Amino acid sequence: MHRAVLAFALAWPAAAQDTGRFSGPTTTFRTYSLDSTPRTLIDADETLNRQYTGQTAESLLELITVVTEEGYARMRSKAVDAELAVPLGWHAIEDNERVAIFNPRRSVRVILWRVDLEYEGAADIDKFLIAKAAALRTRFPTIKASFETLSTGERIGLFENVPPRRGDREQRVVADLLIPNPQNDKRAFLVTLGAPQSEAELYLPLLILIKRDLQIVWRKDR
Repeated sequence: MHRAVLAFALAWPAAAQDTGRFSGPTTTFRTYSLDSTPRTLIDADETLNRQYTGQTAESLLELITVVTEEGYARMRSKAVDAELAVPLGWHAIEDNERVAIFNPRRSVRVILWRVDLEYEGAADIDKFLIAKAAALRTRFPTIKASFETLSTGERIGLFENVPPRRGDREQRVVADLLIPNPQNDKRAFLVTLGAPQSEAELYLPLLILIKRDLQIVWRKDR
């Protein structure tokens, strides 16, 4: 094993935990809610939505219900075959393969998609995250990679000092949470959250909120 990969492999915490930057004990969807209605989630003619639904094959998700007092709406995605909660005032767009959730500034982005570990050349979830960390560090040596394990068993890869993409104003923090497919250990559900590094402490707990409310339809081939 390459030395860099070995170092990442040894970085997993010894015990499962829900502490630290992802715990957010007082964080709820109301922390992130920006509206009292699902307008930005259901109106295809809303300015930002129109940039996607009007010029591409992307579309809005299906609204299931609105929980106004808790600051979120439940949505259904055909692309990833799942139901999820989205903060009110945010946007949720899907194409044929994935879902993108983002705030109006597009500074915080959450991507949900299904991963074929075998296709990605990874024997399991741990090796997928370790390989990603090693690849990122090869391209961007200043990236800091670390890992956490939730008490429910899911793995999180955390990548800091990620270079900004077009439209970003600063370096970013990206967190990958992989949920194993109980019917096929070569498949997993990936939730990726990216946020400005200066706002990471505020937004990282959103990853766990989305995960806790996620209802995935599992199949052997996905």
